[in-house]
Amino acid sequence: MDQFEMKTVTRATLSIGGVIVLALTLTGCMSAEEQRRANLYEDGSTCSDFGTRYGSQGYTQCMLQQQQRRDQEQLLAAERARITSETTLNNLETMRRLQEGKR
Repeated sequence: MDQFEMKTVTRATLSIGGVIVLALTLTGCMSAEEQRRANLYEDGSTCSDFGTRYGSQGYTQCMLQQQQRRDQEQLLAAERARITSETTLNNLETMRRLQEGKR
């Protein structure tokens, strides 16, 4: 791998890391309370769209399912971020070893 290719790989790796940092930063623009209210409103709208009446057992069940769905999405996003971070570190380590081997 020549120097140009290595710089390209390094830039791509750093770009991926930058996108992750940006995404995590932007998700923090709302306070926890604002996010909770927005989620509650969205979930209520979703459950109403499904035809359940506010206060009914079906509505309560729907709201719980919406929360479980959101929790699952957050877990998956955290796992994807962990995997991306680990891959980035592995790529950087591989590039470091390749550079040491050329010396």
